[in-house]
Amino acid sequence: MTAPELRALIAMELDRPVGPEAASMAVRLAARPGVAAVLFYGARLREGTGEGPLDFYVLTDSNIAFHGFGLSALTNFLLPPNVYHEVIEASARIEAKVAVMTLEAFRERMHPGAMDTTLWARFTQPAALVWARASADHDAVVDAVTAAVETAAWWAGRLAPGDADADETWRALFHYTYGSELRVEGGGRARDLIASAPERYRQIHRLLIAGTPSGDRSAAAGAWRRRQIVGKFRNLARLIKAAFTYRGGFAYALSKVERHSGRPVEVSPWQRRWPWLAAPFILWRLWRERRLR
Repeated sequence: MTAPELRALIAMELDRPVGPEAASMAVRLAARPGVAAVLFYGARLREGTGEGPLDFYVLTDSNIAFHGFGLSALTNFLLPPNVYHEVIEASARIEAKVAVMTLEAFRERMHPGAMDTTLWARFTQPAALVWARASADHDAVVDAVTAAVETAAWWAGRLAPGDADADETWRALFHYTYGSELRVEGGGRARDLIASAPERYRQIHRLLIAGTPSGDRSAAAGAWRRRQIVGKFRNLARLIKAAFTYRGGFAYALSKVERHSGRPVEVSPWQRRWPWLAAPFILWRLWRERRLR
């Protein structure tokens, strides 16, 4: 696949229509100061239905343009993105988990050398560009997401076994990317992602990975181990930061653990009253129980 062909494929994916709930929330988010683009992604996009909040990324001109002067702008500069809870009270309540970062920071995290693997791993998966302020913003997002897919293919070709087929290659990649975060999903998560759009991943494999020299696998494995170590600490820091911005985040996190593990999380009265003081103890217990990876 040539660069223009890949970009055209990504542009077509990003320009997909979305449902009325996602469209309404995107309009709400786009009205904030300094917003350049609004991306919709995640399980609700893949499945078309479902429960739980919608997932959005809001890309901005600058942290100060969106947040104003203050702590929020500083924390988003130091450790993007900031994560918020957004609600539209209409005939049916619409909830969203909204990540906010600058468009520049978003683009910087899409190349193979980036230590932060979270962003390109997210946007290797299908997404929808629900709103862009201008054609230049639209094009910048398309370029960034195209780079995310190219980066994923670069790493997949070096981390997956040399004789792996397309499905095995992508499962291996998502196994590695999930392994660089703190996750509650089981080992079947990567398989589910591929199953949601199998021909898409096979097409990208044929055009970007199959028949392409993989380079130094040993060096790539060592480079990935460094990213995995950094990623765990970065993800923990992001979770702590989100505790102060994402309303209802403690209950949401517990429900997600319970849903994926199939059993309740025991929380004492004092832990419910002071959730973020209790968070380190609960995280340690979930880690020991292998419900957090």
